[in-house]
Amino acid sequence: MQFIGMQGELLRCLQTVEKAVATRDTSPALTGVYMECEDGRLVVRASDSELTIEAHAQVEVAREGNVILEAKFFIPLIRRLPAGEVIVKFLPEQQMLEIAAGNGNFRLQTMVAEEFPKLDISGREPLANLPSHLLAKMIKQTVYATRKEQGHSAFTGILMECSSNEIRLVATDSSRLCFNRQGIPQGNDFRFIVPARTCSELLRILPSEEEAFVEISLLGNQVVFSLDDAIVVSRLLEGQYPDYNRVIPKGTDVEIVALCSELAAALERANLMGKKGPAIVTFDLEEGLLNLRSRDPDLGESKEILNVEHTGDGVKSSFQARFVLEMLRTVESDKVTIGLSNGLNPGIIRPEDSEDYLYVIMPVRTV
Repeated sequence: MQFIGMQGELLRCLQTVEKAVATRDTSPALTGVYMECEDGRLVVRASDSELTIEAHAQVEVAREGNVILEAKFFIPLIRRLPAGEVIVKFLPEQQMLEIAAGNGNFRLQTMVAEEFPKLDISGREPLANLPSHLLAKMIKQTVYATRKEQGHSAFTGILMECSSNEIRLVATDSSRLCFNRQGIPQGNDFRFIVPARTCSELLRILPSEEEAFVEISLLGNQVVFSLDDAIVVSRLLEGQYPDYNRVIPKGTDVEIVALCSELAAALERANLMGKKGPAIVTFDLEEGLLNLRSRDPDLGESKEILNVEHTGDGVKSSFQARFVLEMLRTVESDKVTIGLSNGLNPGIIRPEDSEDYLYVIMPVRTV
């Protein structure tokens, strides 16, 4: 194997796949990155058996071939190379890869390329093709509500479903629920649960350009996300996802319209009032004023008043400040609508100008 490529493109490929490199005790090959070049294209791949990411770049190929290099040494090396051309050459007698850039010359031991799992997605079933920036937005507005524990519970993933030319993403950790829907020109019906980790990696690499698209496909018990210069393959989570329609309130006692930036700033301050546990903020609406109160017996208290628009009056409900903040940070509108009810009924938050993004949050019982 021998090729000439640009340091920036090689680094882009490695950064795209590096989070899929295995970190636990496993096959030695999976602690490395697989590289193959042929027909003027470089393929870089990493996999931990649960998640596989492949990235592509155009290079000048002098000799086709493939190798595996230990990721924790190879990626930092490429990251520290000077910008410009990089000459990569496999030395079969020493089983080493020679990397020349600028005035430097480096050699790294390789592993047997045949030990790396092959990636064949030719039998995949295409389901939908949508703008990558749209999928990125939907993931951003749902993934934070997944359960953070390790494991394969349905709550540790995002439900993705499509029907009637509408794609929907849902996430919940049982204390809150995100629902996001968007219309698409066409798509087959599907419903499956994608691990939150996979979604976070997708969010990291999905292009933001309006003209970029991502194809969603099914391959056995795996989902495939295909981009122009990358492929993400992930195992799906098993299990039954809860009926999210039963969780979304049909109505609330009051509706409050507040400036998103103003409310978020106030909650950032209220969120400081949590010394031994999460800060709890009480929303108390009275005569056009939203009172926000947070108190920690071992630290202190905060009180803040916001002028808001509202329908209905006289409601009080308490929530984890962090939970509300996480949602507000993903809102693109200037204002949010907050639906609240007395007692321990859930609240609902959405952008003022859309009902396609809903956030349901359970209140906290306070003394």
